[in-house]
Formats: sequence, C-alpha cells, structure tokens
Amino acid sequence: MVLLTVIAAIIQILSLLTSVLVSAAGIIAIGKIVDDKKSTVKEVFLSAKKNYWMFLLLSIVLTIAYGLGFILLIVPGLLVVVWFAFSKFIMIEKGTNIKASLMKSKEMAKGSYWKILGRLVIFGLFMIIVEMALSIIPFGVGSVAASLCGALFILPTYLLYKEISSV
Repeated sequence: MVLLTVIAAIIQILSLLTSVLVSAAGIIAIGKIVDDKKSTVKEVFLSAKKNYWMFLLLSIVLTIAYGLGFILLIVPGLLVVVWFAFSKFIMIEKGTNIKASLMKSKEMAKGSYWKILGRLVIFGLFMIIVEMALSIIPFGVGSVAASLCGALFILPTYLLYKEISSV
C-alpha cells in the first residue's frame, strides 16, 4: 500500500513538472503563431527548456499568491488573479525574472481591472463549459480531448495581454 502511494506521488510530481514545460512551450508557440513566425516543435520546446526553472518558480509563486488571495476572501483573490494574469507571458516574452514579471503584470492591470476581470471570467466559463461537454465522452477520451484543447485557452488570454500591452 505504501509503495502504491509513493508511486502515485512520483507520477503526480512528474505530471506537474511536465505540465509546466508544456505550458511554457504553449505560450512560446502561441506567441510565434500570433507574430506569424515559423518555428518547429523542437525549437519551441528547446526555448521552453531554457526558461523552465524560472517559469516553474513563477508558477509556484503564482499558485501560492492565488491561494493566499482566495483564503483571505474572494475580492483579494480576484485582485491577485487580475494583477498577475500576464506575468507568465511577460516572463517568456521579455525574459524577466519573477519579481519583474509580477510587477510588470500588476502595472499593466492598472486602469484595466474590470476589462481584464470580465474577459478572464468569460474565458474561464467557456473553458469550464467545454471541459464539461467533453467530460461526458466515455473511456477517458473526453479527458484527453479536454487536455488537448487546453492550448486553445492560452490564446484568448495571450491576445488580451497583447491588447493591454499595446495601449
């Protein structure tokens, strides 16, 4: 029984580490597609690998910040989510460190809080609806399909980031 728990824990950790790499690669790929630049899958993942550890640390910091924000109540949680919504894009695109990414994201959110919150809520609701619709497909096919659609949910947030950063 203990061996199964250890194996399950190792699989969860490996899954988390892999998802961070895929998330970084997704942001890089979306950026290249939006900017109409050609790139191979290998190039995208090599680029993501360069930023991996800093991106992993940023992901951990964001998870803690979101958790603390929502523990304090809904309003502080929403503030934190909006303030730091673009920090991962900033880190990948500009190569900044964690603090600079967080501060630049917070600075970008000034004056656009309701616009960002509204769009994040719409994107989130759409994502939930799609995942619910796909989850009814049996034999795990729906879960796999929902995972494959995950990259599509990066696009609207990235486009919002580009829109806000150009203002």
